[in-house]
Amino acid sequence: MLAHFFWSGPSDASPTMGEHDPWLVLLSFLVSVIASSQALRLAALAQKAVTPQLRMLAIGSGSLSLGAGIWAMHFIAMLGYTPHADVKYDLPLTILSLFPGIAASAVVLALLARPRLQRLQLILGGILVGLGIAAMHYSGMAAMQTHSPHQYSAPWFALSLLVGAALAMLALWVRFGLARADLSHSLARKMGASIIMGGAIAGMHYTAMLALRVSGGYESALYEQTHGDDSQILALTIALVALGVGSLIVQANALLHYRSRWMIEDMNAAHLRALVQMAADGIICIDTCGIVLDYNPAAQRIFGWSAQEVIGRSVKMLMPAALADQHDHYVLQHEKIQQEGGPPLKDKVSEVLAQHKDGSLIPLRLALSQADARGQRMYVGILTDLSEQKKTARDLRIAVTVFEHSFEGVVVLDANRRVVDINPAYERMSGLARKTARNKEFSALYIDIADDASATASVSSIWTEVLRTGHWQGDWKLLHTGNPHHLSITAVRDEHDRVHHYIGVCYEGIRQQQSVLH
Repeated sequence: MLAHFFWSGPSDASPTMGEHDPWLVLLSFLVSVIASSQALRLAALAQKAVTPQLRMLAIGSGSLSLGAGIWAMHFIAMLGYTPHADVKYDLPLTILSLFPGIAASAVVLALLARPRLQRLQLILGGILVGLGIAAMHYSGMAAMQTHSPHQYSAPWFALSLLVGAALAMLALWVRFGLARADLSHSLARKMGASIIMGGAIAGMHYTAMLALRVSGGYESALYEQTHGDDSQILALTIALVALGVGSLIVQANALLHYRSRWMIEDMNAAHLRALVQMAADGIICIDTCGIVLDYNPAAQRIFGWSAQEVIGRSVKMLMPAALADQHDHYVLQHEKIQQEGGPPLKDKVSEVLAQHKDGSLIPLRLALSQADARGQRMYVGILTDLSEQKKTARDLRIAVTVFEHSFEGVVVLDANRRVVDINPAYERMSGLARKTARNKEFSALYIDIADDASATASVSSIWTEVLRTGHWQGDWKLLHTGNPHHLSITAVRDEHDRVHHYIGVCYEGIRQQQSVLH
């Protein structure tokens, strides 16, 4: 079989002579560039497709575009090729030659549609494209009928495969390899890849034409036909097929882009809805008239009103009467500023009072921003309930007041038993200033129990008792003054039952004895 395919005549035989119409050569190259551009664009779209269906549609459209481009380029170039006799083509075989290019293109685009492209995939893709171009070319040439079969020079045949594969690999590297490395501008990279891929198709074709050999005199080898009917039918067939495929590709491309954009927008909207619904803070959207447009579950928890009760009504229902009266004036004032070209409202943070469904007041932190949705201005408020923070702050102020004004001495220790703070009463009892006492080891403020004959416990046993039971009390003498203290130490634990502080409360032993006597 190979003996019939490769040229078996003299090794120094010259290429088959013929002439090419330069305009049809240019047209064939432009067709291959346009087809390559569409195919590479659809390959990139398949790589980013959000669903398997869109990916398959992009691969199918791209393979049809590239395969039809290879086929149309070949036969437009052959119509521009004028040998010394007229050429007749077998129409069914000509149509069948369309499919090798489509099949190879489908495999390549499926490789390129993967999320991450490796160098091996680009090399394999280039080889497959080159083989697809070659398969189409040589099957298309088989449709050219002659008395004696035309054959091909083996070296030129190998060179045609190498040209097609090498340029195809270069095109894929420029389009996808550089995109991964981000080494060039996007538009220049895409145009360059399309031109190189078109060059791979055209380069393989015209190199393969140099491989053509016909034995026994080219003029007498071909059927003598009138140069009109078959060429016109073939040209019309190619034009109709190319036009039909082009129309389908344009429609598929537009559909894919529309579907892809729609699905991305739908996914973004779904993500936004999920974020709004799951947000810990209340989110309320209102229009320029103060009508509630959106109201998330966190806002329902804060105000006690359901979304059905609030959406479509004025936001003033969530405000105390005093603030509700000011709302309309504030909105009108801001709208006037906007109409005069003022800056948009963005992240204006303030503390406000809101009104719960039961009539109670709620302290809130409000972050208010302006947004434009399809030309309609609206305001988005993010609400944080400060009730717990306010309560904590009040409790802390009470605790600080007790700490500062208590008659008993109070000392706060960290988990390492170092002094964090002492109150004024402890300063008075110990004779130590706050600044001096801070960060000292608590045991260093007292006489070593081992040196105190009256002591009933050791330091280690004191802390063991505190860790075991959470509390210890007893007498301990201050190192600075030598005065005995009746001391109570309590461990402060977190929600995981880990000690993070100790609180010591003490008073002077003499005063305890006097108070007991009285």
